[in-house]
Amino acid sequence: MAERSSRRADAVRLARAQGLFNMACGLWPSLSMSSYEKVYGAKTDRFLVRTVGSLLVGVGLNQLRAAARPEGLPYAKRLGTSAALTQLRLDLINVFTGRVPPTYLIDAAAQAGWLYAWRRTAEPPPARTGTKIATQLGVALAGAAIGGGAAWAGDALGRRASRPAGEGAVTVPSPEVQPV
Repeated sequence: MAERSSRRADAVRLARAQGLFNMACGLWPSLSMSSYEKVYGAKTDRFLVRTVGSLLVGVGLNQLRAAARPEGLPYAKRLGTSAALTQLRLDLINVFTGRVPPTYLIDAAAQAGWLYAWRRTAEPPPARTGTKIATQLGVALAGAAIGGGAAWAGDALGRRASRPAGEGAVTVPSPEVQPV
């Protein structure tokens, strides 16, 4: 029981810390766009930067409110992990494709840290029953079937479109040809 209350206290502190972090990061471009751009580079669409910042402020506020109530902690965790995963993904993709400067890796490291911290404070998973395992297996198999079906359909459409006209292929105009 002591371990459970310790984990809960850790999770409350974590939700509050991440909530404050998200609020600070969200407010930064609205309070000082010039200092934000010195770190993350010049922005062509400042409105968009401020909009995303405002969303982060909302996420942070909700994390703080949720951490204040015992029933709100799972919500704070879901909100925190989803925000961190989204930002981490965008940081990495955009840095490695050259859309944003490498300084965004600083934020990526922070987001990875939040995910690691949430993982460490997680409640131990409940014991799995046969019904839960069967349900999860069914969902996984259905997902694989849908994915496989989509891949098969894509392959079939690709083969059909690549056949010469007159053999049942759909004729697709090339992008250079514009109808008049």
